[in-house]
Amino acid sequence: MKGKSALLASVAALALVASVDAGYAAKKTSDATSTPPPVAQPTGPTTAELAARIQALEEALEASEVKTQDDHTRLSTLEQNFNYAKWTFDNGRPTITSGDGRFSMIFRVRFQSDFAAFMQDDPAAASNTAQYKDLGTGMVVRRAHLGVQGFAFKDFWYEFRYNMGGSDAESAGLSLARVSYVGIPHVRINAGVIEPAVTFEGTFSSAQLPFMERPEIDNIFTDSFGGADGRRGIEFVYQNAGVFKADDNLVFVAAYTGQATGSSQGHANGGDEYGTQALGRLSYRLWNDGPNNLVFGSSFAYAFDQRSGLRFRDRPQIRVNGDRLIDANVSGAREGVAWTLDGSFNYENFWVGGEWANFTAIVPGAATAAQYNPSFSGWFVEGSWILTGETKGYTVTAQNNEIGGWTGPKVANPFSLDGDSWGAWELVLRYSDTNLNDYSGPTKYFGGEEKIINAGLNWYLNNQVRLGTYYQYVDVDKLSGSTQIGQTFSVIGMRLQFTN
Repeated sequence: MKGKSALLASVAALALVASVDAGYAAKKTSDATSTPPPVAQPTGPTTAELAARIQALEEALEASEVKTQDDHTRLSTLEQNFNYAKWTFDNGRPTITSGDGRFSMIFRVRFQSDFAAFMQDDPAAASNTAQYKDLGTGMVVRRAHLGVQGFAFKDFWYEFRYNMGGSDAESAGLSLARVSYVGIPHVRINAGVIEPAVTFEGTFSSAQLPFMERPEIDNIFTDSFGGADGRRGIEFVYQNAGVFKADDNLVFVAAYTGQATGSSQGHANGGDEYGTQALGRLSYRLWNDGPNNLVFGSSFAYAFDQRSGLRFRDRPQIRVNGDRLIDANVSGAREGVAWTLDGSFNYENFWVGGEWANFTAIVPGAATAAQYNPSFSGWFVEGSWILTGETKGYTVTAQNNEIGGWTGPKVANPFSLDGDSWGAWELVLRYSDTNLNDYSGPTKYFGGEEKIINAGLNWYLNNQVRLGTYYQYVDVDKLSGSTQIGQTFSVIGMRLQFTN
């Protein structure tokens, strides 16, 4: 900078000297004549003007160098942000994100430990004709999930989940391994090992269930019609908010699944895979004014080429004991159809939901005799009152199955003895009635009818830790010929849960 200033000063000095010499030469020439010439007027810039120009040039050069340095710093920062990942904790979930935001990996953990105590009649009593006289009191690790999920190249979402726990209902093994294309607005396409988002509580995360288990009709729907987790398949999901009015939300799901991963069932020697299913769900949020919502939905499924028949069964709403108290086995069925209707709403800290379902097994040769196609049905209604004032959440958009479903409360005051805060407390109540009897045709199906009153108290210590205590009164009406093999009994259940 100093060299440049000296050069400019030299140029100005030379210009000044040249101007003086020119004036002096003119003066000598005029002295040689008889008539004195007029006084010469200076025609070049003055010294002050030249100095001002030099100062302006110096300032411009300095500003240019500063801008160049700033541009270099910004480019260097952008390059570092692009190349280096960053760690964050989103809702307690460790998350790695690339500098450009196109890649991410989220680590997920879920642990559920259940205890149940069954209170039944004396199994040794002569009058006790129950099919299951001594249901097993004890504990089970219901779920122990480890998984990762995230974005790849921004337009792809991946999710992998492995269950190291499980009862007889959900044994340990691969639960999810799916890749989703999300590059089309409002659309998600899943492929791999999936769990279709069907049925009312099928859109609830297992960590967000108001009770220990989903209702029987939802479990029968997913287990018998290819909607449970760990299924090979492909799924199309469309979601859009504000379709017909500003506060609505429309969700449409269509899936095609095969048998469960890890199972040899459905693979015939020399033939195609059998036991495939088509499933779908449509739900619509009709009204929302901020915290309050009104939602309706319906699910549908069709089972193809069921060479092993169709079997509809489930346990009471607890998994510590593995016995199915209601069970209808239609061994001659080769196809089946199921559909449901559901509705739910919340007003501030009150929430109510319910669903009705019908299952029909289609037996070959019964086209002209409807009684050969046995049908079964069930329904439930449930409610929640959050004593501490928080509200349940409705999920408008999500990458997982919670899209268009309900979540538990976000704890306003996490448990802390130091802060004298006690988390969130929720009272829950459910009544369900599932009937797997069909006496209408020449073949009678004595699957049994199970009615359950389920009441509980959920204590959310924070958004990750939850303790639940539940009481069930179970009434099973089931015949074997003319003998009553059903029973009534009570269950006390407890769950400890951690999830992020």
